[in-house]
Order: sequence, then C-alpha cells, then structure tokens
Amino acid sequence: MKTIASRLEYFAQHQPQAIFCRFLSGKTAETITFAQLYERSLAYAAYFTDRGVVRGDVVLIILKHTPHLFYSQLGAILAGAIPSFMPFPSPKQRVDLYWSDHEALFNRINPTLLLTYEEARQAAQAMLSDFSTPILLASDQVLQHKPHPSARIALDADEVACLQHSSGTTNLKKGVMLTHRAIIDQVMAYSSALSFQPDDSIASWLPLYHDMGFIACFMASVIQGTTLVALDPFEWVMRPHLLLDAIQEHKTTFCWLPNFAFSHLVNAARPDASWDLSSMKAFVSCSEPSKSTTFEKFLARFAECGVTRRHLQVCYALAENVFAATQTRLDLPVRTMLFDAEAFAKNNLAQPSPGRAALSVLSCGLPIAGVSLEVRDPSGTVLSDGIMGEIYIHSPFLFAGYYRLPEQTREKLRDGWYATGDIGFIDDGELFVAGRIDDMLIINGSNYYAHEIETIVNSVPAVIPGRNVAIAVDDPYTDTKVVAVLAECRHDADFERIGQDVRRSVLERLGLAVHSVVPLARGELLKTTSGKISRKTNAQFYHDRVLNTDAANVG
Repeated sequence: MKTIASRLEYFAQHQPQAIFCRFLSGKTAETITFAQLYERSLAYAAYFTDRGVVRGDVVLIILKHTPHLFYSQLGAILAGAIPSFMPFPSPKQRVDLYWSDHEALFNRINPTLLLTYEEARQAAQAMLSDFSTPILLASDQVLQHKPHPSARIALDADEVACLQHSSGTTNLKKGVMLTHRAIIDQVMAYSSALSFQPDDSIASWLPLYHDMGFIACFMASVIQGTTLVALDPFEWVMRPHLLLDAIQEHKTTFCWLPNFAFSHLVNAARPDASWDLSSMKAFVSCSEPSKSTTFEKFLARFAECGVTRRHLQVCYALAENVFAATQTRLDLPVRTMLFDAEAFAKNNLAQPSPGRAALSVLSCGLPIAGVSLEVRDPSGTVLSDGIMGEIYIHSPFLFAGYYRLPEQTREKLRDGWYATGDIGFIDDGELFVAGRIDDMLIINGSNYYAHEIETIVNSVPAVIPGRNVAIAVDDPYTDTKVVAVLAECRHDADFERIGQDVRRSVLERLGLAVHSVVPLARGELLKTTSGKISRKTNAQFYHDRVLNTDAANVG
C-alpha cells in the first residue's frame, strides 16, 4: 500500500464504519466514516474526470472549513491529478489584494481547474482578467456523481501526489512536490517516533493549506486509519476553548500547535474554567520557534486539567521533508539550554554569567528514523556540535523539487542535502533551532534574531502579545541598517511610554538600540495568506508609512 489511494481504499474496505473525522463547525458536528470518505472522494474523482482532468493535471482547492476539503483533495488524487490546497481570503484581507497577489502564482502553476465556493468564484472572475482556468464549485451535488472506471486509475508510488505550498509572502510561495511514497514513509516513520497507536486520535484547528494541518493531522489520519477531530480555524481563533472542549469530549490523544497557539489558549481561558485533558499524550509545539516561557505558562494554567511537563513536546518540521524531521521523546520533559542573551543574539553560544540576562532554547529532539542532520557554515563546511550554523537535512522523504522552479530547486538541494535556511546547532544528538537566516537582522556587523527581539517586546504590558514585528531598515540619515519595531497596542495605551519601554527592554536584554517604535491599532499588522505576520510586507509598510512620511515632512 504505497499510494495514498491504496491506503484510503484499504481502510474503506477493512474498517468501513470506523470514524475518519468528527467534523466540527459552529454548533453542528458531522461524523465521516472511512467508507463515506472513500465514496465521496470517488464522486469528486468522477467530477474532475468528467471535466477533462487527466493524470498529472494540477487542481487548486480554495475552500472554507467544510468536509469537501477532504473529498476534493483525495478525489483529485484518485483521478491521478495533483491537488494543492490554497488559503481563501480571510475577513481581514482586502479581496482585491488577495487575488492580485495570487495572479502571478496561478499563472506559474497553470492549473487545469480551480475548485472553490461561489463568492470566491465571483471575485476571481472579476479581478483576474487574464485568468482562463475553469472554476468549479464544491457542493453536495458533486457527491451524487457516480464513480466510473476512468475516475480511479492505477498510481505509482513515486508519482507526485500533491503540491504543498510553502508559507510566506505570496510572491515567494513555492509548490513543494511530494510523492505518494515520501508522504506515506514519512508519516509512518514519524508515527513510530511518537509511538502512535491505532486507537490514538488527533484534535486540530489547523488549516489544511499548512503542512502541519495537512500532513500531521489530515494525511496521518488517512494513512494510519485513525480519527481526526477537525475544528474551524477561524472559529478557534475567536473561541480557542473549542479545542479544549473537543479534547475533553472526544478524548483525543495528540494535538499539534504553533507556539502562539499555546499562548492564545492560556490568555483566552477564563480563570474559573476547567477541562479534563488527561487523555492527551502530547501537545506538540511546531512551525514557530518554541519558547520555554510559553510552555511554563501553559503548564501553570492547565496543570489542574491533567497537563504535566512531559505532555509538552517539540517537533522540527518542514514541508520539503513532508513534515517532521525531529521529535522530542514523549517519555521525558523537553531539554532546555540557557545562553547569554547578548552573545546568543550575536551567534555566539556563550553560557550566561551571574548578573547577565539569559535566553533559553528548547530542544527539538532527535532525528526521526531515516533523517540525517548537519549544521554548516556559509562556505558549506560541516560544523562541530555546539556551533551554530545553517541546518541541512538528508532523508528518504525529501521533496521531488519545487514545481516549475528548477533553479530554486537546484539552489536548495545540494548533493542530496536540503539547505533549510534555518539556523541552529546540535548538542548530544538533539537539534536546537534559533531562527531563520532571513529572520536574522545584521546591525553594525552583529547578528540579531528578529523573533528574540519580538519575544522581548511581547513582555511590554501595553503591547498585544504576539502582535509585533522587528525589522531591519535603512536609516537615510546615517546610511546604516537600524532596527524598527511595529507593535499592535491596546487602544488606551500611552504610545510615547510604549516606545520608551520597548527600547529599554531590548537594550537591557540584548544590548541593542531600537531606532524606531511604531505603535499600531489592533489588526494593522500585515499577514501572509497563511495567517503569519509577514516581515517583508510590514517592512514595506514601514517604508511607505514612516520613512516616506518623514521625508515628506522634511521636504
């Protein structure tokens, strides 16, 4: 069973009434069995085939939280097509900017079909004048299509199963080509590292266009024949307790969360509220730099709910490796290493001395079976343990390249090793990740990690936690790079005081002078289509709003 289609067919035949998903949306819940999942996916396969989709065609899927996400993705795979989830316009995004930003991406991909919902279809047709790709609508009527022989073809394990588009600013998105074999083998190796059992289940609010939601939750459940409890991402953001409710009601055992989501659950939980979370084997932090302070707050808030230090674990994952590359041991608390704050920011792993500010870095664990890691300097020389550099990865799960981007593929894949762009070091076999190369700010010849600056800014009381971005900008007066911080603040905050507090906090912790602090109203920071705060777009926003305004005032 080396294809996703064969795994799906196997579970539909051997455990047809087993529950694949408990799909939660609003006040309704829908239970989907493996038999239903397969039957409805076959209906989508027929739907696509009837409209001219053939083997190797790309089908883009832009849908809100609906079971049709599952059926259409698997249906395209059953038909031999290459599906790819794309984010849909969020309520906070300007619809015209969403479509114009995606136009170049769509033209590069040249999809055969785009599957979406009515409002998105109207917007795409109105705003993409040169976009000639047929647009289909997902609906329950599609599920009435009768499967026919041409809608289910024999697939090869080394064929591309799907494209996973990397997150980031839209014009940088790259379609990561993943084969059936790579996805299945990675899921099985990662499941082994987690001791994932047939009776385990996953609770998730994660969107499926992100690799953590797509692979660790959706694909893992299909390939392992286990149950997924799926919540609406936008509902979860507004009411994060829904995840805890779902864990308590359905006794799930695993949950993957980015670092900010741990904080969101802590901050949003009413002090008098309590949940039974004792069924959980692990809350796995992934996708963002994992913070020990975040774990401590989560543990303090939910210890009475059955959460122990051992339940808080860390994974290092990347779409180019399908998903996980490392995982901490579930039977032990995650290891923490302390470093001198200023030295660490400058890429030096000095231990903190008495009286010096310290930063803690959480282990991301040991490589899963089949994965090899190296840390290299800019010249490509492999570095010894304990020395920080760029993380390289070699594994049997590595992607088949970036779709229609051969030059970028050659740049990142070097003699079978993938250059991740992440900075970190290895100690006693465990990987510690400090940040990304493009997350590094070079100021006066010294290196500082933007996320460490942002963590410090989060501690300023008037700043909304998780809602700030540190960037390096050109100072036209000194002709040097300086640090600017854009921070969303409470509406009643003293903006002048915020600037003083941010500058003092960063200077005390990192010895770094912040040049400019820009207080913003809630919701003003710009995000990528995958929901992350975009450093590049906000740097342009700073340039347009601050630097150009200052220049105009001077003129």
